[in-house]
Amino acid sequence: MLIGAVSKQTGLSQKAIRLYEQQGLIRPQRIGRYRHFSAADIDLLLLIREARALGIPLQRLKAAIRYQNQQPDWSTLRTFLLQFRGEVEAEVMRQQQRLQQLDHCLSSISDCPLLPAEKYDAVL
Repeated sequence: MLIGAVSKQTGLSQKAIRLYEQQGLIRPQRIGRYRHFSAADIDLLLLIREARALGIPLQRLKAAIRYQNQQPDWSTLRTFLLQFRGEVEAEVMRQQQRLQQLDHCLSSISDCPLLPAEKYDAVL
């Protein structure tokens, strides 16, 4: 499949697809001046699009994408995504703890460990 059709199928611009190739994220076959994309290339582009939407930086994706026999190593990508999921879960837990701290502060603003009490003594 040529780049125009791949762009329509994936929703990615041709410029983005070329960038991903330049960055080493995908490896379409070249025949003459044209890039020919396989089904695996398209699957990988769809995964890259979703990963980018989740905020995964290109450099981290690049480090996670490996090839075996000209095909993406999906097990390595799965491991990477599971690791990233763990990072997101940890961040969610940190944010939940922050919310609990804020709730505590709101319930008893003079006891808030985040703000100096003397500022609120004058107001209260």
